[in-house]
Amino acid sequence: MKKLLLATAVATLCVSTAQAAPTLYGKLNLTLDQIDNSDYAGNNVTKVNSNASRIGVKGEEKLTDNLSVVYLAEWQIAADDGSTDLTQRNRFLGLKFANVGTLKVGKYDSYLKTAAGSNQDIFNDHNELDMTAILAGEDRLGNVIGFETDKKLLGGLQFSILAQQGEDSSTDNASKGQKGKRDGLGDGISTSVSYENKDIGVAVALAGNFGVATKYNAAGLSGIYTDAYRLTGSYDFSNVGVKGLVLGGLWQNAQPTDDTVTDNKGLEESAYGITAAYAIPTTPWKVKAEYISAETSRDGVSDRTIDQYGVGVDYSLNKQTRVYGVLAQQKKDWLVSDDKKTVFGLGMEYNF
Repeated sequence: MKKLLLATAVATLCVSTAQAAPTLYGKLNLTLDQIDNSDYAGNNVTKVNSNASRIGVKGEEKLTDNLSVVYLAEWQIAADDGSTDLTQRNRFLGLKFANVGTLKVGKYDSYLKTAAGSNQDIFNDHNELDMTAILAGEDRLGNVIGFETDKKLLGGLQFSILAQQGEDSSTDNASKGQKGKRDGLGDGISTSVSYENKDIGVAVALAGNFGVATKYNAAGLSGIYTDAYRLTGSYDFSNVGVKGLVLGGLWQNAQPTDDTVTDNKGLEESAYGITAAYAIPTTPWKVKAEYISAETSRDGVSDRTIDQYGVGVDYSLNKQTRVYGVLAQQKKDWLVSDDKKTVFGLGMEYNF
């Protein structure tokens, strides 16, 4: 009997340990890219790009029936040359309240950034074509504490908010777009409200950043404390008889929190984007298209616009693996010559 009880206890411990073990995950995403006018000075280059390849660990462990510990730590790896291995990405520690929501502390994407998903950025993670090169607000924030409601709590409606601590008691940040010091709770705020209903094919999100540092690509400015608003949406036409077709859209506006940026009074970015993706039924093929435009204005300076337009084709080998091609162009309208960069790439992505 004692041996039986001991064997049962060991087996129970092993199962419990297996359930609590962290999950190793990641992806490798490599492309061979031919880039014409890569520097907007007439020069061409051929590159192997690693495209935000990454590795991470994540897990969840129950404390009670209604409370769990959750954690995640993720690093970007350079699968092409190793020069930027183990760059920090998202990482947090938190508490998950069953069917209510999750409290997270650490460093992770702003809710303005996550309001745009794959239906708004078909070239996501591509070194040359990710929309972070076009739009303000594509930021990962450190020193944050946030809360996300469970999507099941309100029937697909989700609320998220995080507070960023500046942790700087000595600097007035007026030249960077926010008067005063960043030395308290919630110097920056990121929040969103989203709704998804797969039964009708609709997903929408409204997000805002307040006092969050970002960059203005056309103006060549970074680290500007900004108030920004982003509205995104997508519709899956499968529910009206066109299986595999999804349209997406994005609109946003960004301005410094206080109009105090040195030599850039009246700084503002207005942007929009539209996308389409069609997964051809009963085949492994998907075709995609995107157009994004961001206009930056400043007092006494001509407006500047960056446009990006392109197409992509995916071929899924299985649920984890795809091979793909991209053809896209970026245009900077303020340049007198060599104002277009063209990218043609062939790649493969594997998720594990």
